[in-house]
Amino acid sequence: MLAPPKRWSGARKAQTRRRNLRRRLEAAVPLFAGQFEAEELARRPGYFDAQTIEAENVRSAQEKNR
Repeated sequence: MLAPPKRWSGARKAQTRRRNLRRRLEAAVPLFAGQFEAEELARRPGYFDAQTIEAENVRSAQEKNR
């Protein structure tokens, strides 16, 4: 049997999400990447916040165990 997959921590996911956002913006609009990044972080703070991601992971795991 296969071992269950290892889950990323909330901090790791948040870091990756911010890095990917920055990379996509740098490719699409390099001159305005910083501005658009700040706007996106302000628009969706929970998506890029480690604590929110971790809480979502815990909630998801609890639902799976039911």
